Amino acid sequence: MINPLNKKSSLMLGFFLCFNYCVWAQYRIKTTTDLGLGLGSGLSLSTALYLQQKTPALNSTEIQSLNLKQVNAFDRVACKQWHPQAANTSDVLAIGSTVLYSYFFMDKRSKQDAFIIATVGAQSVLLSTALSNVFKLSLRPRPYVYNPNVDMSIKLKPDARMSFFSSHTSTVSAMSFSFAYVYQTYHHDKKNIGVWLGAAGLPALQGYLRVRAGKHFPTDVITGYLIGLGSSWLMHRLHAN
Repeated sequence: MINPLNKKSSLMLGFFLCFNYCVWAQYRIKTTTDLGLGLGSGLSLSTALYLQQKTPALNSTEIQSLNLKQVNAFDRVACKQWHPQAANTSDVLAIGSTVLYSYFFMDKRSKQDAFIIATVGAQSVLLSTALSNVFKLSLRPRPYVYNPNVDMSIKLKPDARMSFFSSHTSTVSAMSFSFAYVYQTYHHDKKNIGVWLGAAGLPALQGYLRVRAGKHFPTDVITGYLIGLGSSWLMHRLHAN
């Protein structure tokens, strides 16, 4: 027979632990909100990727008819760029930015909430990536399509029409600023200027690399930067206690 006192003590202990977690946890999963955002972002992303696969590439006649003067003066500088090594470096930076969140699994102040924090970061990236791929259906030619020094075989790929806006930049921006928001939440008693400078600097470097590679116009990377920042801010506001 279960001792009523032990049962009561267990219930009180469970209540205390639950209350303690709810009070001290800095982030919280909101099931309905997260399911809605996750499903909406996932559906938008998968639909956009499907439509991109169905998008025909530019033919050589269309490419030769493109006029550099059609590009606004601010963006025109990107049409002279073509550096594959910069593109490779930007790929590494985009993938490497996901490592930032491993810090919260080790930090004594945040490790108890690490999985929730990781979910918030994943939501930020998923939202920004979905938006990026939806807007790529605007079919803006990449800068290298205007560059006479780039091989025609590269310009004839469907991806050559997917310039706006930079998914690489939005991904790094979302991860970097999400990291800064979370770090600030758990270390609000410290001066975190370096963290915020790093959060601002990493996506700026990514944007530079994408322009340098000839993959994106300045307006593409600026938009990606702001979308990543906005998605991280939104997820922080939705999940922070």
